[in-house]
Amino acid sequence: MEFLKKHYEKIVLCVVLLGLAGAVLWMKSALVQVRGELPPVVIGPPPKTPPPKPLDLSVYEQALAQITNPPTVVLSGAHNLFNPVTWKRKPNGDLIKIVKSGPDALIVTNIIPLYTIISYDHPSGPGSSVYVMMIAANVDLRQTNLRKRQEYARKDEKVKSGLYFVRGIKGAEDDPSEINLEIVRTGETNVWVSTNTPYKRAESYLADLKYDPDPTLPLLKRKVNDEFKLDNEPYKIIEITNDAVRVQDRRTTKVTEIKWTPSRNGD
Repeated sequence: MEFLKKHYEKIVLCVVLLGLAGAVLWMKSALVQVRGELPPVVIGPPPKTPPPKPLDLSVYEQALAQITNPPTVVLSGAHNLFNPVTWKRKPNGDLIKIVKSGPDALIVTNIIPLYTIISYDHPSGPGSSVYVMMIAANVDLRQTNLRKRQEYARKDEKVKSGLYFVRGIKGAEDDPSEINLEIVRTGETNVWVSTNTPYKRAESYLADLKYDPDPTLPLLKRKVNDEFKLDNEPYKIIEITNDAVRVQDRRTTKVTEIKWTPSRNGD
């Protein structure tokens, strides 16, 4: 009994160690038994499987395209956040919405060319080498009665109007059928005129305009250097061509070009 009291711990330790040794032996035998029950492992090439279906990335690609190509921010036109609309009252009391104002709201309704016309009328008299010419400057061909003035011309001599020189004739000297002119302004030399075939050239233009914010504003038959006011701001026409009118702001000197085509006539 005395022996057990003195060696109690050692005896317990030995029992535990024996139990652990027995557990290890049992586990080894159990592992051998389990391995025997498992099917044999065959090592070979992996089985063939079909390739995965391609992923549908259209939604993501569309989102990426929207990010890389953002829409343009429009701060003009019908967008009124930064361009508030102005309302004006007509003489009859109705309200009209003004989307544009100033020269941008001008519309060219017509452009009228004004012509210089030179024609041969008749010789000044029998045996004379002086020729009676008819001149019309800055005239509208739509007019029925054109105002023409008469002047006398002699070959290679300066005429009163200063528009041309007589450089040659066809036919008899005292009664030519055609007269050759040199036009001073343009330098043209091969210009032949007769009683039925005059020389015509558009030298200037008149423009008919309208201004929707103020339809009563008189803007018909305007010419270069004409001045007028739009919403109490001064403007001046600085150029008229066969298809456009250029208007200058008298305060800022900014120039605005208003294009015109015959199809818009009467708009």
